[in-house]
Amino acid sequence: MLDRLRANKRGIFTWIIVGGIVFIFAVNFGPGSLSRGNGSGCSGGVQAGYAARVNGETIPPLEFERAYQQYFNLFQSQVGGRLPQELLQQLGLGQRALDFVVDRELVIQEARERGLRVTDEELVSAVHADPAFQVNGVFDPETFKEATRRVAGSSGRYEAQVREEHLYRRMLSAVEQTVKVSDAEVRAEWLREADRAALAFVLFPRAAFEADAKPSDADVKAFADANADTVKKAYEANAARFDQKKKVRVRHVLARVGPQGEDAARKKIDEAAARVKKGEDFAAVAGAVSEDENTKARGGELGFVTEGLFDEAFAQAALALERGQVSAPVRSASGWHLVKAEEVVPAKKTSLDEARPALARELLVKERASQAARARAEAALAAAKGGKTLAELFPAEDAAKKTKALTVGGRPVVAQETGTFTADSEVLPKLGSAPALAADAFAAQRGAVLPKVYETPEGLVVATVIARERPDPAGFDTASASVRNRLRQEAGQQVVAAWMKSLRDGARIEINPVYLAGGGVPQQQ
Repeated sequence: MLDRLRANKRGIFTWIIVGGIVFIFAVNFGPGSLSRGNGSGCSGGVQAGYAARVNGETIPPLEFERAYQQYFNLFQSQVGGRLPQELLQQLGLGQRALDFVVDRELVIQEARERGLRVTDEELVSAVHADPAFQVNGVFDPETFKEATRRVAGSSGRYEAQVREEHLYRRMLSAVEQTVKVSDAEVRAEWLREADRAALAFVLFPRAAFEADAKPSDADVKAFADANADTVKKAYEANAARFDQKKKVRVRHVLARVGPQGEDAARKKIDEAAARVKKGEDFAAVAGAVSEDENTKARGGELGFVTEGLFDEAFAQAALALERGQVSAPVRSASGWHLVKAEEVVPAKKTSLDEARPALARELLVKERASQAARARAEAALAAAKGGKTLAELFPAEDAAKKTKALTVGGRPVVAQETGTFTADSEVLPKLGSAPALAADAFAAQRGAVLPKVYETPEGLVVATVIARERPDPAGFDTASASVRNRLRQEAGQQVVAAWMKSLRDGARIEINPVYLAGGGVPQQQ
């Protein structure tokens, strides 16, 4: 189970997927938290009656919008910058927020079903301990009354929210406490973490050597004549490249279907069509009224549309246009569109005879680049085995030391270091996936030159081991408690997720489609 956990945790998008579990352990009742927002929801939010219904209980829109805002803020902080609103919607943040509020309601219902409750004494203790309701470190009834009126509508409603939140945490804690981590698992995890290596390496990038390989036309013709079958197979393997479909470069105006309904969106796109028909510039209209924030500033410029890469209805409408034509209103999953064709590139089929020179050149370039990179790498390996360090063989540019870096295809080829990594690392720092290289590194001693040239996604690699940390049994007792706690938390998250899935599977859940269509989404300021 722990191996699956580690595999499932990799990547920012996986982090978003398990974001609901993060909420389980992180949500609190401080000012501005999920359950104590400012009462206004998120900017641009909607109030469409309900966000969801769970076993007959209604989840109000404001609860969804607060959850969305939490996901929105967490994601923005993880990526370290602003992202287009449409991309955030495509990433499914609305679905994540809906899943969270539904799961939260299911957990609270299950807690009540099992007879869990929050006593008046526990409620009073939680409220009095909240710094938001204190003046000079002492609970102040007037501050409490005013703050809870502002954030929840009334003190009574706020107290009900506190009870629910405590039930929620208590139920989840009870499920999490069922997790047991064996001594064997703790030791295995400690051994994994304590067994580490670091490499010095030189990468001979394929792309750089390909940039340097410049065969003559005569060389290409000779290669094509001598390797007719190879060229033919390359042609057949890249059929889509040589059978290009029609494509159209378009602008569009988008009217989303939100809580205002289908008719309002259609009316907006009809009005835009009327303006264009009267002679207004399409780009100006798109810039003024389109609801696609990614293209609005460019006058609706969307780029080339081809079959299969866009919504089917949108692509069909776009591909039916001639240059300069404007479509009738067209409905897609995003809403209503008006589409204008700026450029039309007709379909084209390139025959094998027509493609042969270009294919032969590409194949010859790859062959020569591979040979050149292999020769360089083998020479570097021999020199390293002879006692030279990779830093001596491939120094970085340094004017003070009067050293010049080797460049291939305009790219420097210099010695680098990976930093430390563990034996089960699927991706090595700066090198990507290289299982054979990792295996040899952990079989070697510090200072060893690894025995061969290794293939990696970017090119060939020669490496030496510059650090080799092995587990010291004396350190296990000191580290075991923290390792156990972390493993219990990781395993607990997975157990809770599985348990909540079982609650969902047995529940009656109704989702308001407005929110899955983009309603209630906060706008970036």
